[in-house]
Amino acid sequence: MKISPRDARLICPALLIVCANFVMSAQAALLEPVQSLATKEKAPLLATLKDLVSIESGSGDRAGLDRLAALIADRLSALGGQVEMIEPNPSDIYRMVDTPKEIGKMVHARFAGTGSKKILLIAHMDTVYLRGMLAQQPFRIDGNRAYGLGIADDKQGVALIIHTLAVLKAMNFRDYGLVTVLINADEEVSSAGSRHMLTKLGGEHDAVFSFESSRVESDKLSLTTAGIAAVLLRVQGKASHAGSAPERGRNALYELAHQILQTRDLSDPATGVKMNWTIASAGTNRNVIPAVASAVADVRVLRVADYDAIEGKVK
Repeated sequence: MKISPRDARLICPALLIVCANFVMSAQAALLEPVQSLATKEKAPLLATLKDLVSIESGSGDRAGLDRLAALIADRLSALGGQVEMIEPNPSDIYRMVDTPKEIGKMVHARFAGTGSKKILLIAHMDTVYLRGMLAQQPFRIDGNRAYGLGIADDKQGVALIIHTLAVLKAMNFRDYGLVTVLINADEEVSSAGSRHMLTKLGGEHDAVFSFESSRVESDKLSLTTAGIAAVLLRVQGKASHAGSAPERGRNALYELAHQILQTRDLSDPATGVKMNWTIASAGTNRNVIPAVASAVADVRVLRVADYDAIEGKVK
């Protein structure tokens, strides 16, 4: 993934926007020093991005997630935060088809101020990439573009939180009651172990800023995000020797392919519904008609009612 030229230019203005939310009660003249400090954070932010990207942290890579969590915790602690690591509570985990056996820890930090409002900043450290891909795609800067695995989703968000707090510290600005940071390690798998904590903290704060990047074609702030679901398809056939008696079998793979093709056009751009088949498997041996085949589809919706609608179409 990459940060485009436009995104690179927006790094510092984005810092400015977030900082400005904290100081909106101050005079407009204060914005210039804020912008100056934010501009100075560009190089340190890129250095932080390199550090974050250089640690592989797939949603199922507990070792990598632990390394990254330790790095993030150290950075937040150095900025004056009260930091703790939170293991997902087994009783709170909402298990889905792709929930890892072992979910990574959350990094939780609190910054006490002198004001009254409570603000929650959230981002995630996990990525969709498999361990080993970093060697082929290391972090690099080419001109005004920065490249790296997970750089836009969501390691830029983690870096932006760290350096927004650095700007506030440099300003000695504490006109807030509490700034809380929560970095989770399972967003790419539906926040299965952190959703309880995210919901709890969200209800305890006056405002919540998610540092997940918005749609690439838009510079606007997003107020909502898509809901996620999965479709599981399993076909039961009958095994037979593929060389001597294929006609005695019932090929589950043929039926799986048929059903996938029948449901490949259920996405609806007008309503934001997306359904895409992403995983499929069948068979056990080259010379055996497959008796079982299965597939999984990724589903995204913007309205809760669309869950029922897409389920009905699939059935």
